[in-house]
Amino acid sequence: MPPKPFNFPAKRTAAIFLLTTTAAAAFTANSDESSPLAADKIRAQIHGIARTARAVSTVASTVVDYEFSLRGLPKYSDQYRKTSSQVHLRSAERFLKLCESNKGFYVKAGQFIASQKVLPREYSSTLSSLQDQVAPLPFKVIEKVLKDNLGPDFSEKFLSIDERPIGAASIAQVHHAVLKSGQEVAIKVQYPWIEQQMHFDTRTMYFLSKVIAWLYPQYRFEWLPLTFAKSVSSELDFVQEARNSERAAKNFRNNKIVRIPNVFWELTTRQVLTMEFYAGHKIDDLDFLSEIGVDPEKVNLSQLL
Repeated sequence: MPPKPFNFPAKRTAAIFLLTTTAAAAFTANSDESSPLAADKIRAQIHGIARTARAVSTVASTVVDYEFSLRGLPKYSDQYRKTSSQVHLRSAERFLKLCESNKGFYVKAGQFIASQKVLPREYSSTLSSLQDQVAPLPFKVIEKVLKDNLGPDFSEKFLSIDERPIGAASIAQVHHAVLKSGQEVAIKVQYPWIEQQMHFDTRTMYFLSKVIAWLYPQYRFEWLPLTFAKSVSSELDFVQEARNSERAAKNFRNNKIVRIPNVFWELTTRQVLTMEFYAGHKIDDLDFLSEIGVDPEKVNLSQLL
């Protein structure tokens, strides 16, 4: 006999939306409008509320799907396992769409979850397709970050700066430039509101994980957003990234194959990282690997990515 139609409990639906709305209001109320970063905080919160709404909708839809699809099926039965796999895949595809729509830290969170291998394999395999690439910001926005970090006359330190970025990801974009000495450099510039956005998004993720744990005590993954927040916070400190780069350079100083760019400390801050420019290829560029005589069939790229 097929399971009876399931109506998602009103209490659970109301709890998710009421608590999330309350949290969003609390996040907004905590902003300090007198702060120099108030505009960035407000911008991050406005966009954050829209992203939160999409996240809530995704979580609610997923909870309904699990409740309805598995209701009445004997646990550990073949039908239960088959249906569970189907629901896992549908849910993973919802979260993939959420990450692609919300971009930024949601993409990083999806990649992080996929790498942890703690959720069903349908989630890991689906979310592993996420690419950390975004549309670049106008140079006028980037220029303001450079002025704030390197001084209003920062342009006098360069012969040229290419306003078109050579790469853009979730927290920063990179521009090619030439110093007065003729040295080519790559300037990695952090988006001005990204730290505020990170705090908003990670709090939302943690809050939703708490809601899920409250509704379903057997699924306690609150540690995931906390671990992710700690990991991504370190990525926002470009000074630490520069130190790590120098440490790696020291470790590989006797290696003639590996080259690590030098850091230009006088042009590096928490939000700006300036390094020696090297033209190169991505490690998964199969055409380039073939050009240099590396057989992709004999190299396990998944171990290198």
